[in-house]
Amino acid sequence: MSIFKKGSKAYSIFNQKCPRCHEADLFTNKLSSMKGVFSMPHRCPNCNQDFIIEPGFYWGSMYVAYALSSGIMLSGFAILFFLFDLELKLAFGIVLGIALLLYGWIFRLSRAVWINLHVHYKAPAIP
Repeated sequence: MSIFKKGSKAYSIFNQKCPRCHEADLFTNKLSSMKGVFSMPHRCPNCNQDFIIEPGFYWGSMYVAYALSSGIMLSGFAILFFLFDLELKLAFGIVLGIALLLYGWIFRLSRAVWINLHVHYKAPAIP
């Protein structure tokens, strides 16, 4: 089984699908629409999995988002400053701009990771 095929955590996380059935979308709108970027349905329309498991459930995803954004910013800064020899302020400004552009993607990815830590895939029953 491939790491990115249906039934794997990576499939659910990177395709932002329901962690239980891998069919429905975790978010109401596409990221490119720029409208309702952070909107999530309360339940999966396919398997009825609750996406908001308890009040404050996604607070833990802030730690995931922090790790993702820190990794992106630190590695980006190191590449720009040490490899491309940019000035400190310019390298920091570019990395900050990239982080702001990736904010919606990091938000969604961290929520997908967090719910996948708590909800596991359940293959459909074979008749």
